[in-house]
Amino acid sequence: MPGKYQIDTSISTVYALDLFTVLCSLLAMANVTLGPFLVNNGQTGLVVSNLEHAGYSLEISGDEFALNLCLYRQIHDWQPNAIRLEDYYVRVDEIPFKLLPAVGLQMQSTVVGTLVTLEAMLCSLYVQHEVTRPITSALEELRRHLPINHCTYPRIEDGAKLVCPAVAEAGFEVIQFFPYGRTLSVQFGWVFPQDRQDDKASLNVYAGTIDFKPQPDRSLDEGKWIIPKESVVSYLLTQMLEASGKAGLLSEPGLQAALNSFKWTKVSTLTAQEAKQARLDFVRQHPELHNNHQAMAKALKTAELYSDTAEVYAIKKQVPRLIRDAAE
Repeated sequence: MPGKYQIDTSISTVYALDLFTVLCSLLAMANVTLGPFLVNNGQTGLVVSNLEHAGYSLEISGDEFALNLCLYRQIHDWQPNAIRLEDYYVRVDEIPFKLLPAVGLQMQSTVVGTLVTLEAMLCSLYVQHEVTRPITSALEELRRHLPINHCTYPRIEDGAKLVCPAVAEAGFEVIQFFPYGRTLSVQFGWVFPQDRQDDKASLNVYAGTIDFKPQPDRSLDEGKWIIPKESVVSYLLTQMLEASGKAGLLSEPGLQAALNSFKWTKVSTLTAQEAKQARLDFVRQHPELHNNHQAMAKALKTAELYSDTAEVYAIKKQVPRLIRDAAE
């Protein structure tokens, strides 16, 4: 006989349980009103050969926790003088909140305990909690006190002029155009305020990428954001750029520079239907290659009827069908 109390598994109850879980998650979110900011802790020198004290601690305080994290810097043998934002670490056991699952690859065991990158800790803080101080303000302070001097993608000349004024005012610039096949990637960086007026300052923080598909009429489509993993600061910066909207993100000079950087081959100026018809016409005009699919594939690519990144072996697989269709 069923007991007096039974579990109701109806849809409404399951929905209520899910809603309860969401509410609990929201209640667990802390409000951080002080920090993150740096405090000189007087600790300097090597811990081991590839790890040193940074001389600062990071202080954060909110309604659920307060912390003081000692900063360490990893030294790379191949570039001992190159200091990147991602080279700074904090101890995992000193962090009073849960880290994001994505930070696992940014942890390492050392003589002082398990360390995680400073930016992974900051991302966990900003993604999961309400922080009064913007991440860009925190980054500005890190730049003011820490000897950061290296980044993966340096600034380019007039990168700030390639984005609209409001985006440039927020510190974002174009740092690279990367055409690949029928795709044009536009990469953005965020420049520290103290470096923006210095044309020779190459330092910036990678802030995300949009992949565009240049159209046959030499315009760009709406584009698609390539979202970084949650454990790097560029994830937070990409969110800021996304909020600006893709439309109007590039200035007129930026749009023109993007289009000029793309390799306009014959196929890139054709619609999908036009490209298909051009390939069939080419096959009809070269019957001497019908028995040599490898040679036909190479000829189609040389005629720019496929993108320059298309592999000949992949084109070769399409040749039999092209020959059949061309014969109809």
